[in-house]
Amino acid sequence: MNSPAVAPELLERVQKSFRKTFGARVPFSASLERSTEPRWTSLKHVEFLIALEQEFTVRFDGADATDLVSIAAVCARLAPAPAG
Repeated sequence: MNSPAVAPELLERVQKSFRKTFGARVPFSASLERSTEPRWTSLKHVEFLIALEQEFTVRFDGADATDLVSIAAVCARLAPAPAG
């Protein structure tokens, strides 16, 4: 399944939050998933969500915490709604 294109500016801001949480020790990619990265622990997941909340001035709820388990899912959640 192909992921929809992610705006470069959005991906850059997600990466900024990711780097704030994980530093350079975890390679960032648009296809990164929590299930395949052992350093993306439950504690780091919460820290990442907080960094995203601060960067994007949003609030996540419990369902978001459960659903946002990949960079693709994070980008899909933070992408602006299509005009229409």
